[in-house]
Amino acid sequence: MLTGIVAPVSVVAAWARTQVSDTEAFVAAYAPLSRDAAVQQAVAAKLSATVQERLDLPALTRQLIDEVSGNRPVIGRLLPSLTGPLNSFVADFIDRQVDSFVSSEAFSHAWDVALRSTHTQFVALISGDEDGSLTLDEGKLQLQLEPFVAAVRQRLIDNGFPLAERIPPVTAAIDLIQLNPQRVAQAQAGYRLLTVGAEWLPWLLLLLPALALLLARDLRRTVIACGLAVTAGIAVGWLAFRAGIAEGMDVAAANGISSEAVTAITDGALGPMRGPALALGVFGAVVAFLGWLTARGEPQP
Repeated sequence: MLTGIVAPVSVVAAWARTQVSDTEAFVAAYAPLSRDAAVQQAVAAKLSATVQERLDLPALTRQLIDEVSGNRPVIGRLLPSLTGPLNSFVADFIDRQVDSFVSSEAFSHAWDVALRSTHTQFVALISGDEDGSLTLDEGKLQLQLEPFVAAVRQRLIDNGFPLAERIPPVTAAIDLIQLNPQRVAQAQAGYRLLTVGAEWLPWLLLLLPALALLLARDLRRTVIACGLAVTAGIAVGWLAFRAGIAEGMDVAAANGISSEAVTAITDGALGPMRGPALALGVFGAVVAFLGWLTARGEPQP
């Protein structure tokens, strides 16, 4: 029983120690998402809308019309009819530049910068660092868009759109995961336990079966029970962890991010845990199977 509990907890503890504590490991795990088409589309849509909002295209167009018309009433009466087409032209130009940006290496670089910023602040929050600057907007963990906006701003300027210099720094973000602010203290306590446990849980996972075998009256049944406990514990732990991640990602889907992008982000969170969990689960199954084969091969009285 204890072996079945310790097995998944040890996997989660190892995941927390690397993915939650180690910024480099976190960035390495999530960096490939910058090349996922669904993620690119989700970021592009939010990014284009943010840039156009910050530029305030209608006000910008009116200002241009006023500057061109000056004191010429005839031109002043004609130019307003071009407001709609001019807004559409500028919006389409921005959309094209953003689409080009998200498929470039510059997007991958900005993605890494955004990941580092969000992860560093999240670690400060989960570890109880009062100097951390991450805030939860109604319990939502967010991916900050400023690195992307800065890159798009420069790209627009380089492509002959100097008005992009007017785009101010932004605080806009993409909502990723729903957190419960009332349970942050519990999450901090759990994080501290997991990071400490990551040191000794693997040893405990080896010690418990060894003690069980040492004290066993029926060695073969104990081997089978330990193997099945590890496999069952890993399976239940994996399903529970995946359900928790999926529930947290519901906020991303609710904010217009496609199911494909949500799936890609969820897989990114689970990816570093998948290999160790699968290896440990298969190992438990193999041990149980070998114990069963040994029992079958035993001569019957």
